[in-house]
Amino acid sequence: MSASLEDQTATPEAWVKGVAAALERGIAEARHHAGTTLLCLPAPVVPTENLLTGRWDDSVAWAAPSGFELAGIGFTHVIEASGPERFRRIAELGTELLGRTRAVGLLGARPISARLFGGFAFAARAPRSELWRPFGEARFVLPTVSYLVEDGTATFVVAVERERADASSERARLHDLALRLFTRLMDDSLSPSRAPATPSEVSRRERPEEAWTALVEGLRAEILRGSLEQVVLARRLELELEREVDPAFVLGRLRVQAAECTRFLVTASGTSFLGATPEWLARKHGALLETAAVAGSMSTHDREGAARLFESGKDRAEHAIVVREILRALSPLASSIEHAEQPELYQLRHVFHLRTRIRATLKGSPHLLHVAEQLHPTPAVGGMPKTRALEWIERHEPDERGWYAGPIGWFDAAGDGELAVALRSGVFAGRLAELYAGAGIVDRSSPAAEFAETRWKLAALLGALGLTD
Repeated sequence: MSASLEDQTATPEAWVKGVAAALERGIAEARHHAGTTLLCLPAPVVPTENLLTGRWDDSVAWAAPSGFELAGIGFTHVIEASGPERFRRIAELGTELLGRTRAVGLLGARPISARLFGGFAFAARAPRSELWRPFGEARFVLPTVSYLVEDGTATFVVAVERERADASSERARLHDLALRLFTRLMDDSLSPSRAPATPSEVSRRERPEEAWTALVEGLRAEILRGSLEQVVLARRLELELEREVDPAFVLGRLRVQAAECTRFLVTASGTSFLGATPEWLARKHGALLETAAVAGSMSTHDREGAARLFESGKDRAEHAIVVREILRALSPLASSIEHAEQPELYQLRHVFHLRTRIRATLKGSPHLLHVAEQLHPTPAVGGMPKTRALEWIERHEPDERGWYAGPIGWFDAAGDGELAVALRSGVFAGRLAELYAGAGIVDRSSPAAEFAETRWKLAALLGALGLTD
């Protein structure tokens, strides 16, 4: 006899027992349906990163301030693309895959919409670094086991591919993995909040400030000659730690220390890319699109920081460039666009930003990734003119960006979804961590001030690692 959500909340033991029986039946029945079946079950509401403790070779996580959160382990499907057509190719492959995916509610759970999670490298070129190689140029996944929290309700989801469900050994393996992970959600002792302290730092390497100054001065000379208007420079900080970092613990710390930001994780072959970004690229639902220009920065440790930011001609000019170019990119796609005439103050823990929210009504309902292709990279992470700025970055920026400043997020079968810009982030492999931050350079930029800005932006992730800047 199947049990409802209310039946299963009596005791944790009864809940787990009911889930075990429902999973066994659901996995067996999935053999009779083509494509992929998502088995959806009710679950307790806990921090989504609780599912991820213990380090996994393949995992994803997403937690937006708007309330939707997901953690996933194992990948039932992976789609990849490269080159100039990578946005369109991922949209095509994803639409085809999601069209073959159905969701089934068990134990009274509501079937959820299938979503693919992943992202894009900043630039369409093959990764050079061993750290970035597992991620490729574009990669989206359907997790094997995932845990979603939305509108105050939690759902545990198991993806069953028909071909794999035909083998009894595969069914048993999937059942055991899913039940082990569901049980983990019921055990508060496994929460990342109870994890040991983060490892201490063995060494720290970064290019000297003098090298940054020379780079900024060379760029300013180009801007003053008129060939460029603005370029965003990225800086890398490399850390060696005494032991490996548990990404779930870092995400748990970011939940507290960067609650205003969207937290994300993509782990591929044991290498993790994670962060907490304040910047959206696009949110799309039907014909409605939301984005924002975020540019101009000041430290929150400056008691006059907010006033200084609003009075800064340099920051206001940098922000205006980003607004102008987002509006220009959206214009061919939209029947109407709305935005405030003046930016608002966007306060994070370590940094003030200027922000202008933008809403557009799209012509028809293009895929989220088609819109993202037009927007990426905005001047907030690339520069203007776009092509010349990207060429300058490719020639002069000393460190490979990988997925830093690329679009990251999710989309569904309707082409709706959310994409953030992967800022305030780092890549982790073993005891090695590489953290990234950037600053926009215009004709009035001061190398020392821009260097200090990258330090403010690195502070959140360093703090989540238990380190200082």
